[in-house]
Amino acid sequence: MNKFADETAEMLNDIALNGFTDDQCGSVDEGGWYGLILEHKAIITEDSQGFFDYDIFDTEQIARDQFNQIVESLEQE
Repeated sequence: MNKFADETAEMLNDIALNGFTDDQCGSVDEGGWYGLILEHKAIITEDSQGFFDYDIFDTEQIARDQFNQIVESLEQE
């Protein structure tokens, strides 16, 4: 079973693996890892079972704002 839902997910994962996220937070061991890729207006996530997902936003600012909310949420846990 492929852990990627589609080609976009695989491409975003490759970007992250090559160290090109603009920001990241969390841990796969503690509720999930999140990465921000502004060039693609995307937030990516991977959980402890290795499942990878992403969300694409209309603008870089919306992606950044959503990412900041994730960071705040994780800091409150």
